[in-house]
Amino acid sequence: MRRGAAARGAPVHILKGGIDAWRQAGHPTIVDRSRPLEIMRQVQIIARALVLTGVLLSRFVAPGFLGYSAFIGAGLMFAGVTGWCGMANLLRFMPWNQRPAA
Repeated sequence: MRRGAAARGAPVHILKGGIDAWRQAGHPTIVDRSRPLEIMRQVQIIARALVLTGVLLSRFVAPGFLGYSAFIGAGLMFAGVTGWCGMANLLRFMPWNQRPAA
């Protein structure tokens, strides 16, 4: 493990093996359960739910709903190619992703 100093004077550690190795060595970790899921995990959950909804609607309501799933898939492909994800940008503004005013 190497040590350094962050810009604000807080200690910085570069962990060989990452956080998993840190935990396996028996060192303590603190998890902030009040924080929401990472934005990309939220994107994955919502995109998969939207695709599943489109598939189910196409099966039980009308075949045209497959276009809904195709639209979500095209958006994910666009995000992968360009590095810009509209859904992630939208999710950043959702109330559960906002930090409370101090």
